[in-house]
Amino acid sequence: MSGPFKDKSEIEHLVKKLEYYTRRLEKLEHLDHNMDKINYALERAKIRDILLNYTNPRRVFMMNILVGIGRGLGLTIGTVVVISLVGLILRQFVDLPLIGDWISTLLQYVDSRANPS
Repeated sequence: MSGPFKDKSEIEHLVKKLEYYTRRLEKLEHLDHNMDKINYALERAKIRDILLNYTNPRRVFMMNILVGIGRGLGLTIGTVVVISLVGLILRQFVDLPLIGDWISTLLQYVDSRANPS
């Protein structure tokens, strides 16, 4: 043979590789088709969920109430944690000459507001 292939076995080997990759490509195309079907179903479910949530005013109202309560609690708990940490850090600086007087006055004020007796 004078072509680019040396013998018949090399051609057979290339044909087998080509068939193998063709089968893999067909499997991937089938998988792609299945993914498209799943994507379509998920989009329909999302639309259904949106319609369910926003066409029922009572459900929208309750959802907004719950979201507001959650945000309020989160803000309150976060504020308490931050102020507590700042208080703990400031207590470490009470012994410093310039800042100490101001911090001790501030801590006395906070303690007097916390315990009004």
